[in-house]
Amino acid sequence: MRFLCVNKSARANIFGQEYELKPLDPRLQNIEDILVTDNFSASELFKRHPDVLLNLSFDRGRCKGFPRMVNTVSDIDRPGNVLILRNGGIGDHVLFLPALRIFRRCFPRGSKIWLSTQKEKHPIFTDNRDIDRLLSLPLRLDILLQVDYLIDFSERDDLNKFTRLHMTDYFLDFLSIDYTRIKDKAPRISWDPSRSPGISKTFEQAEDPSRPRVLLNWTASNALREFPPEKLLFLVETFKEVGFVVAQQKALEARTRELLRPYGDKVLDLTAMMRSLDDYLSVIALCDAVVTTDTAAYHLAEALGKPSLVLFGPTRDELWIRYYKRVKPLRAAYSGSTCRSPCGIVKSLEGCPESRLKGTSFSPCLMAIPRERIRLAFTELLQDTGS
Repeated sequence: MRFLCVNKSARANIFGQEYELKPLDPRLQNIEDILVTDNFSASELFKRHPDVLLNLSFDRGRCKGFPRMVNTVSDIDRPGNVLILRNGGIGDHVLFLPALRIFRRCFPRGSKIWLSTQKEKHPIFTDNRDIDRLLSLPLRLDILLQVDYLIDFSERDDLNKFTRLHMTDYFLDFLSIDYTRIKDKAPRISWDPSRSPGISKTFEQAEDPSRPRVLLNWTASNALREFPPEKLLFLVETFKEVGFVVAQQKALEARTRELLRPYGDKVLDLTAMMRSLDDYLSVIALCDAVVTTDTAAYHLAEALGKPSLVLFGPTRDELWIRYYKRVKPLRAAYSGSTCRSPCGIVKSLEGCPESRLKGTSFSPCLMAIPRERIRLAFTELLQDTGS
């Protein structure tokens, strides 16, 4: 856990939340200007704002009213407010949903769960009955002092367990909950697409709404998991009875429009409408299925009850989809000069020796998945949608 402050008055948007902060003044005791966050996001924030943010030396043991740190579920010995600090990507948060549900059962009856996470990821937890209060990350110190217990998953150095266990199981094991005895670990998101009225209206007005709608996604936040768009867009010409949808990040609007120009109205391009995670969730909720590489799209689809066809290359999927029921994995069968899929590299394309050897900007193992395998798997996916 890290404590941050500013060296001058500042206004900033951090992970989607607006903050107005002032330097600390002992006379004012302005603890609301002290930010609390996990170790991982703190490192990221210092990289972003090195000229404004300061690392604050804070002795929480001498701070009156500081919540009790929780390392095992038995540490919560009476009902109270339990604050969880949780930073991560979209897929990480989806995998955290089942853990929240199990925490609710394991904590003393009457306990309240407060979750502090990036504001931009809040839609994942909207209307979640396992959360009593949803807060932004970083968190102001004056709010943190309102709770009785504090869980920070970045406090322990147990990387071995993190890489070995399914992520949901890791969160449970962190609090000494026997994850092997828990059967239901599927994520669930309750989402009303009317939160994005423009998107809902566009789907309603789409030509022949009775056709199955399938979202195609070939981009990712990680270069290792991106895919040449033409290797998915061939499905548009092959399956004319399907209504295909594309919803890339809004920053890719011009590029996506040009890419889809040859397909005319055969593809519903909603990229210009992707202003937040709310919009992306609404698109997936209104589609019948998703085709994607190993990205957040299939995690969201699973949580929304939608089947997905997922192309896996370098990543080892068996951990992430272990408790998923609707994922159809299409695994690369690649053997190259330097590696064999899946190699387990997850960080960046720079870490892929095979891609450097071949001089390609895409993962060679993903590129090696034949079109015919994709076509056949897609046919099976349509059967899962009842089409």
